[in-house]
Amino acid sequence: MQKRGELSAEQLENTAFLVLVTLLALLGRFLLFPFESGDYHQFLQGWYGALKSNGGFAAVGMNIGDYMPTYLYLLAIFTYFPISGLTAIKLISSLADIVLAIYVMKTVRLKQEDPMYGVMAYAAVLFLPSVVLNSAVWGQCDAIFTAALVACVYYFMLDKEYQAVASFAVAFIFKLQAVFLAPFLLLLLIKHRVRFSTFLMIPFVYLLAILPAMFLGRGLKGLLTVYFSQAGQYKMIAMFLPNLYTWLPEDTPEYISAAAVILAGGLTLVALFFFYKKKFIFTDELFVSFALFFALFLPFILPHMHERYFYLADILSVIFAFYFPKMLYVPVVTVLSSTYAVCHNLFNTDFFSVQLLAVIMLLILVQVARHVVRLIDLQSEQTGQVPG
Repeated sequence: MQKRGELSAEQLENTAFLVLVTLLALLGRFLLFPFESGDYHQFLQGWYGALKSNGGFAAVGMNIGDYMPTYLYLLAIFTYFPISGLTAIKLISSLADIVLAIYVMKTVRLKQEDPMYGVMAYAAVLFLPSVVLNSAVWGQCDAIFTAALVACVYYFMLDKEYQAVASFAVAFIFKLQAVFLAPFLLLLLIKHRVRFSTFLMIPFVYLLAILPAMFLGRGLKGLLTVYFSQAGQYKMIAMFLPNLYTWLPEDTPEYISAAAVILAGGLTLVALFFFYKKKFIFTDELFVSFALFFALFLPFILPHMHERYFYLADILSVIFAFYFPKMLYVPVVTVLSSTYAVCHNLFNTDFFSVQLLAVIMLLILVQVARHVVRLIDLQSEQTGQVPG
């Protein structure tokens, strides 16, 4: 008879598998650490060097880089360890991969009673090509904000709105791309699934995040406008992400990109109004489906999108497949498309038309949108008139 507190044989097997998978995933990443990307040479190497040569954490008050200071805090901590800057940068992102995989596993377990499915989701994320390339090759930190966004969805599914909004706030203080999930939160607000007062946590967390840098000498105005500075940095209307603007030339006039932003805002409002008028109750399945829809929708309709901006969609599509196994093609196509775009940046890969890839991603977006509408309509058919 199993005593209280003792692990069952199945739990021990799952734990052993998780440990083994994690070790193998880290080993594979360590072998890729020597690769030096263009972004490392152009940005990250200089940031880390400036922090290390100016006292580590004491240097976060300097105007280093164009990221939020929260990422610089992490880099500064690692300057005290006897490791190279390249290793530190990639180690931070690789550890974030594990946190990301944990939240994916927890979200899948809300749907699948068999713990094995959660374990497989954990492994799938750690070995997802776009994830491995992002952290271990490119040295990007997208796993950090994405882990927080997955946590946001997860806590909403548990009806923990404070933890959910706090998680979104954490994502936002690392990357502006957290806004890809902003319409999801706005939909929850207008459907009275979350209180407006809870969103006050976002500016509060933002202010807390910039305080250390401000006290160490960085200007408040610059800290408050980090994302505004980023927004005007890149002029190319499309940066090889397979989206709506890959058909336009690189020298597209700036007024067209401005109009494109207005168009994206209009399309987002249309989508939100459509779902607002629909009568439904949020279920776990709808939470996952809405989150994936907006993670695909925003990068597809916005200009100036970088190659890796389907990263959030990659992760959410994996969760989506565990909730809807018959739509396994969604993560397969999404991840392959995202990986191809990333490889173009890293290795100059160019054997497939990105314009054709954009058409394929449009079809995936349409399928996910249809799926969301079907879920809502099916709910109405099964329960009759559902309160909004």
